[in-house]
Amino acid sequence: MLYSSNRRLRAGAAMLTLAAALLAGPQAQATGGVLGPVPPTASFSSTVAGAFTDTWDFSLPVPSNVVAGVLNVSFTVLGSSSGSIAGFSAWLDGSALLGSSTTQVVAPGVSLSTQTLANYSSLSAGIHQLKVSGTGVTGGTATYTGYVQAVPVPEPETYALFAAGLGVIGFVVFRRRR
Repeated sequence: MLYSSNRRLRAGAAMLTLAAALLAGPQAQATGGVLGPVPPTASFSSTVAGAFTDTWDFSLPVPSNVVAGVLNVSFTVLGSSSGSIAGFSAWLDGSALLGSSTTQVVAPGVSLSTQTLANYSSLSAGIHQLKVSGTGVTGGTATYTGYVQAVPVPEPETYALFAAGLGVIGFVVFRRRR
């Protein structure tokens, strides 16, 4: 009896979720993934079409200095663009990644455009997020790629041990000179 009532509740919840999704209309795609523990580095990429917001989760086992970057490359041939992302933006734990764009003419009527987003942050141990969003070209797809790189921050005990080692070396040198 208990089994069948739980089953009915789950089926009802699934129907309500489906109905809410249908009533809400078209939504932005959301993908991303779990990058796992980062030190030293993790990379990712995604192919998108239309509006999207991707969330990439990663964990830091110790406090670390983190650099994150995201790149989109598109090209234009005789006025027809392919692979570009409008409104390309990214945030590392809520802090915006800074961006730059360049366009280079590689041949008559052919140009290559690059959008780069990057930033640096000191983060505590735990789970963190890198969110990437924008709108892929209408009628086609666009691809972006990125990375997260972490360098652990030395703990105060490390500095104390380093200073003690220098003190011992200094003492040994002083005794030999006498």
